[in-house]
Amino acid sequence: MPLKVIHITDKESAQNVPAPVTTYALFRDGRFLTQGIQSDKKFLALAGQGG
Repeated sequence: MPLKVIHITDKESAQNVPAPVTTYALFRDGRFLTQGIQSDKKFLALAGQGG
């Protein structure tokens, strides 16, 4: 499964993220899904990979 991780390192970048909270924001196909640390099972379910 392709994965793109974006590490936000400055205030300006954080303010331009299309999510209510930038810490652990998870997007799929450009849509915001959730925010928070995900277990393997929850992450795979959100990614559409079962779980």
